[in-house]
Amino acid sequence: MASGRGCWALATLLAIVDIELGGCMRLFSSASQQGKRLSLTCTLRHTNEEAEGAIVFLCKDRPSDCSPETSLEHLSLRRSPEMDGASERSSQLVFTITEATPSANGTYQCCAKSQTPEILLQGHFLSVSVTETGNYTVTGGKLTGQQESSHGNGPLHSKGPLSPSVLQEVWVMLATSLMVLQAL
Repeated sequence: MASGRGCWALATLLAIVDIELGGCMRLFSSASQQGKRLSLTCTLRHTNEEAEGAIVFLCKDRPSDCSPETSLEHLSLRRSPEMDGASERSSQLVFTITEATPSANGTYQCCAKSQTPEILLQGHFLSVSVTETGNYTVTGGKLTGQQESSHGNGPLHSKGPLSPSVLQEVWVMLATSLMVLQAL
């Protein structure tokens, strides 16, 4: 099938079954230290259009029910009027632990939620362990001095990760099914 026909078939299929594409949002989790301060940073890369109604949030010890309502902190995003809808930008939520104590022990996770289309992005887990003396370690990434350790992932929907190859297979199966139905 020619490239133009493939795009046309995909557009037709999307219109018929009312499927919306998930966009190109990416979520990164990172940790950095500066002296006794520990900063956990959630970075969302998105287009200006995707920013409208999106929320970036950080949860502690909530592997299955992390939401803006249960988060330690959240950041609501808005469109920037000076940018066009397709321009890509980054938004960051920084959670800082100024004096690390054992109460900071736990598993942290960056998440982001988009309203149009409705997508939930979940970042990698970062485990923080603090001793009585204030020394701490962060696992799930390398953390030294003022360097940052980042963990990025693509869209992770509430049902798990979808890689580009899986999405391509799904589109091929849907397009094939549509053609078979039209032939009948």
